Amino acid sequence: MLLLQDKTPFGVGGRRACYVHSGDSSRCVKVLRSDEGRTIRIEKKKNFFTNFRREYNNNEDEARELERVHRRIGGTMALHLPLCYGYEETDLGPGLILDLICDADGQISRSIRELISTGFNLQDLKPAYDEFGRFLLENVILTRNLHDHNLVAQHLEDGSWRIVLIDGVGDPSWLPLASWIRRLGEKKVRKRLATAWPRMEAFAEKGGVTNDLRKKSSWDQGFLRHRGE
Repeated sequence: MLLLQDKTPFGVGGRRACYVHSGDSSRCVKVLRSDEGRTIRIEKKKNFFTNFRREYNNNEDEARELERVHRRIGGTMALHLPLCYGYEETDLGPGLILDLICDADGQISRSIRELISTGFNLQDLKPAYDEFGRFLLENVILTRNLHDHNLVAQHLEDGSWRIVLIDGVGDPSWLPLASWIRRLGEKKVRKRLATAWPRMEAFAEKGGVTNDLRKKSSWDQGFLRHRGE
């Protein structure tokens, strides 16, 4: 069993916390949060005749969607998406094991949100974003909205950047026609990409997230608690 309770997560989202895997520093462990500060989302059953509802499980959804992509395109998905290695038991509940995205120096890669908020020039990431977009479009990888806190910028050994989507894979539509019809899928991918970059540019123009806003809101998501040291 992995012992996580006494460790500091390197990242905390609305519903999950992320830890470095104690037995393999190239992987991370995502566990569902159970504290009162977590965001609770209830997924409605699609059966009209039932009133039962269940709390949405991000880990189950992410594991399923990443496995789908892997079955379709194989290990090449690791260029811009983490590989998934199933579950391990932890003292905080089932932990989903994924690739940990790190820079060439071994430190955990930072999100675009964090980079922008520390004064990084967003335009330096445009070539990497365009390459990321080509990858999504070529493979028709459907996503939810592309948010700056779910896109990490991996700094490579040659000084270039690579964009990796660490959360939000999959088509959220109730009737996933875009998953079945390639032309619709490509249209949806283009729309996601075209919407996300201007939104990040506007965010950068405002200077990102202030420390005060981080303390008072959910804008703290996407900032590292530590970089793996």
